[in-house]
Amino acid sequence: MSSKLNKKDLKQIFIRYLALNAMNDYPGQMHNGYTFSLMPAIDKIYDKKEDRIEAKKRHMEYFNITPNIAGFALGISVAMEEENEKNPDFDATSINAVKTGLMGPLSAIGDTLFPSTLRILATSLVIGMAAAGNVFAPVLFLLMYNIPNVLARWYSLKYGYSMGTEFLLKSEKSGIMDKVSYACSVVGLMAIGAMIVATVNVSTPITIGDVKNGGMVLQTTLDSIMPKILSLGLVGTIYWLLGKGVKVVPLLIGTMVVGVILFALGIIA
Repeated sequence: MSSKLNKKDLKQIFIRYLALNAMNDYPGQMHNGYTFSLMPAIDKIYDKKEDRIEAKKRHMEYFNITPNIAGFALGISVAMEEENEKNPDFDATSINAVKTGLMGPLSAIGDTLFPSTLRILATSLVIGMAAAGNVFAPVLFLLMYNIPNVLARWYSLKYGYSMGTEFLLKSEKSGIMDKVSYACSVVGLMAIGAMIVATVNVSTPITIGDVKNGGMVLQTTLDSIMPKILSLGLVGTIYWLLGKGVKVVPLLIGTMVVGVILFALGIIA
């Protein structure tokens, strides 16, 4: 039996999928957006009204994933719904089981690639332009982030649907998801390290003794040990405090207050 869906149907899912995270709520996270995205496919796959209602209810369960690559889950769900309609022996409960299984590994990859890497890189590249008053800085940021974002959404949906459940079987056997997740984590950490050097600027004007008579400029000494060591220390301290459960807003305010005090005391430049 051939597929009932065509490229036009996938485009309808894709357009709705752009609003996936706009319908977020705490109990089910993205379940509303997920079901909304699948509705055109479900309505076309199932001929009976009862089957359509059952499928839509099925996808109203909890779902949370990095939106940029959620298309994989959507595509696989569509393929499994088609199989459920074709095969009377198909276990429909496996559809949500697969969705749940995809949330962790896909989010590990998606969070590293998009919020933690691409968004930070795009920000670091345009922040200097914005500070200089260049009106094209926000436009450039949106283009740098959203072109890969839109492409990732479309192709993840397309390949998720074309691969269907075979993707799960192959990835489980090869362990490719774990390998890709690890590689993305390494790239993400490298990007964060590069951003610290480019955008976090902490230095000290402290000198020990008379510089003209052989005194020591503390910043020069620190740079000889490790350039940007104070910037790294600041980021490391903030990361440690976040790990201890300090909330973001108090941390931001505290950082500004401490920074002003240290500047007034002549400890930092």
